[in-house]
Amino acid sequence: MLYILTALKCEASALADLPGEVVVTGAGERAQECIARIGLNADDYVLNVGICAGENKGRGYLINQVISMTSGRRFYPDILFDSGAEEKTVTTSPSVVTEVENDMLYDMESSIICESVLKVIPPSALAIYKVVSDNGGDFPSKNEITKMIRGHIDEIRKIAEMLISQGVNESYGFLADEVYDEMHLTQYMRNELKDIEHYCAVSGREDELLNLLRKMREEGKLPAKDKKTGREVLDEIYSYLR
Repeated sequence: MLYILTALKCEASALADLPGEVVVTGAGERAQECIARIGLNADDYVLNVGICAGENKGRGYLINQVISMTSGRRFYPDILFDSGAEEKTVTTSPSVVTEVENDMLYDMESSIICESVLKVIPPSALAIYKVVSDNGGDFPSKNEITKMIRGHIDEIRKIAEMLISQGVNESYGFLADEVYDEMHLTQYMRNELKDIEHYCAVSGREDELLNLLRKMREEGKLPAKDKKTGREVLDEIYSYLR
């Protein structure tokens, strides 16, 4: 199943004819609650479409990196197809951005969507497409937003079709099950480690992660004594990979 997630109803109204189910998540943190209600399965696909702040008003981008301004975490949708769309990074802010930096994009939900869906589906089953609607100081009307998204509908449809045509979602697991056990992780933390595993596989950093785990064992940090020390190990891995 393909779920097309949008934050606003005026965005969703331009996407009615696309394959899949269009879901209005709401902006910011509300998206997390909505995604939880969907009940994603491992073989589902997610396409997030929406507006963002930046330069070049009206231009659309396929997102290849998402940065959370709140946590500093980075997410990497694994784009295995060539749609011809221009690719760019988006930074998710906890509040409306009123001033944009040179060549930067900003929104309020991409990292929240990534954090939620990548616990269930692999990065190859996620695509994000953003259309620049404003530079932080000239926010458009609802009708203007609908028109902007509709202006990119052919490209969005192409991305949706290429995303689901990949077939069975690819698995990126390369860590042994024992790694998860020796870190004494909660289920939530296990999902976080799986997310890290996906990222390292996509970005070619498998050996870095394996060497880091080997070093932690030599230093006595692994096996972790309890969930608290497991959390500390996981945070150290995050810090190293940033």
